[in-house]
Amino acid sequence: MKREKSRRISKKRKHTTILLILFLSLIGLMVFYIWIFNHSNMMFKKIEELKRKEANLSTQNRIASVELDKLSRSDRIIKIASVQLDMVIPAPETLVVIVDPNSIKIN
Repeated sequence: MKREKSRRISKKRKHTTILLILFLSLIGLMVFYIWIFNHSNMMFKKIEELKRKEANLSTQNRIASVELDKLSRSDRIIKIASVQLDMVIPAPETLVVIVDPNSIKIN
């Protein structure tokens, strides 16, 4: 009789221990799931923020490129050079090149 009672307690203890382990495992898995879900949401928000920043920088780059093209136009540069710096466009010159026939070697 004592032995049956001991076995019964032992079976109850095993059953309780198994349930406790399963319960703790379930809680651990739920915490892990929540952590993964939270981490995924944070990464999604960071990705969206980086996409917005990239679009903003791309727009700024296009604006800067247009501004550079506008500032580097030749008519604008000629106007600034003539009005502000008192520069003039030189008259075209004729360049004559004389080649010494004795210096040319033909192999």
